Amino acid sequence: MKMLFALVAGSLGYCYYLGRATKARKVAIKEDLTRWEGEGGNVPAVATPSPAPQPQSSFPAAENVRH
Repeated sequence: MKMLFALVAGSLGYCYYLGRATKARKVAIKEDLTRWEGEGGNVPAVATPSPAPQPQSSFPAAENVRH
């Protein structure tokens, strides 16, 4: 019983230690994401057509067509 209690207490202490170490670590910004805003970013110089499909009507073009 004492061994089980020691094992549980040790695992809880280890989890607490890892949580404190993670909070204490300072995370640096990997790169400045706004640096491209003033330079135009990935805006193409030539207008490119959109690959999106054009919506079409479900009705036939002719007026006297029977369904």
